[in-house]
Amino acid sequence: MIRFVYQVSGVLKFLSHLDLLKLFNRALLRAGLPAAYSEGFNPHPKISFGPPRGVGQEGRREQGDLQLKAEVAPDEVCRRLNLALPENVRVLSARNVPDTEPALMAQINLAVYEAELPQRLSADLRAELAAKSADFLAADKIEIVRRRPKKRDKVINLRAGVQNLDWQDNILHLEIPFAEGGSVKPTEVLQYLLPPGLPYRLARVALLIQAVDGQRREP
Repeated sequence: MIRFVYQVSGVLKFLSHLDLLKLFNRALLRAGLPAAYSEGFNPHPKISFGPPRGVGQEGRREQGDLQLKAEVAPDEVCRRLNLALPENVRVLSARNVPDTEPALMAQINLAVYEAELPQRLSADLRAELAAKSADFLAADKIEIVRRRPKKRDKVINLRAGVQNLDWQDNILHLEIPFAEGGSVKPTEVLQYLLPPGLPYRLARVALLIQAVDGQRREP
């Protein structure tokens, strides 16, 4: 099995998880890669991704698995996929992993985001954001209401769903674990922290496996 790292940027950040899967399926055909197919009435290439990326978010180091029915060097898989993919989706690296390797969705339990704000923030606004972020981290509970069309609204403990956040100049670094009952959305955290109307550029920069002792690694 080939495990690959890819990025999604530009206008293609608006692709849904399903649309991205279709894009890669078509790229596999154009690249002439010997993809293994599922069985049944509707066979499809055996390709899968990590946890879905929010529509409108860039993905800097997304993860995918691809099963082939004939051996192809990982570097060649990268080269041929990149020739077949649009420029806003790039395969960055690939490597062989055992077919018995657990699925990405079963392993990944932490997402890391970066929200980039305009560089020219006033000193007062920087101080306000720093203070609100410190209050957020110090709080035991911060509840918000998540509006859900055609479903009952849901009360979310925003604080419990964020492992860490910190500022580096005009970039907010945000760590959100994947929870069994559903994870906090980074946009919900940003809506709470930022004044209305302040623009930002949001990217998921890493998908990680975090052990009980806090050690982290990519899948």
